[in-house]
Order: sequence, then structure tokens, then C-alpha cells
Amino acid sequence: AVVSTQSTGAQKEERVLCLEAWREFEMKHGSATTQNSIAQKMPRRVKKRRKIDVEEGGEGGWEEYWDYIFPDTEANSSNLKLLQMAKMWKKQQEESSDEDEEGEEEEEEEKEEKEETEEKEETE
Repeated sequence: AVVSTQSTGAQKEERVLCLEAWREFEMKHGSATTQNSIAQKMPRRVKKRRKIDVEEGGEGGWEEYWDYIFPDTEANSSNLKLLQMAKMWKKQQEESSDEDEEGEEEEEEEKEEKEETEEKEETE
């Protein structure tokens, strides 16, 4: 089965409920170490806005909602963004080097043609 790295709102809510229950259990029965480990896994709650889609083409406005940012997915997303930027940079470098090589080849061909025409003119 393929597991998506992007959680839907319902999945995030379920994850938060599970973590909260786990935290309550650790508060009653766990040690300071286990309590600290679960505290590090708890998400940050942030308020976000998204545009409301209206079928009739009118303006729907904005909707505010609460989202959860989990520490493990936050670290992965920053690494993913860095990786994507590196791939884009590499692609741009390859494209620019391809254009440079094509330009150099065309210049060499033009020089050779000029030399050939000059030699023909000299012999005539």
C-alpha cells in the first residue's frame, strides 16, 4: 500500500486525538523520559486561510481553519523543498550548458565555412 506524506484534515485530527490520549496515559503511568518524548511529538496548532470555491463563479471569500503541523512532517517538508530546489538548479545548469554547447558548435561551423570560402576565394 502507498502511504501519502500529505495528511488530510480528518487524518490530522485523528492523529492529534491519538497523541493526546497517549500523552494522558504517559502523564498517569509514564516516566519523565516517556512524557518528554510524547511532548516532542505533539503538533503545533496554526490558523490558516483558504479561498472558498463557488460554483457560480462569484467571489466566495476566505475561510479560516485550524491546521496541525507535526514536527516529523515539518522536518521532511523542509528537506523536500531543499531537494526540489537543488533539482531545479541542476536542470537549469544542464539547460544552460546545452545551449552553450550548441552555440559553440554553431560558431565553430560558421568559422569553418568562412575559412573554406576564404580559401576558395584565394585560389580563384
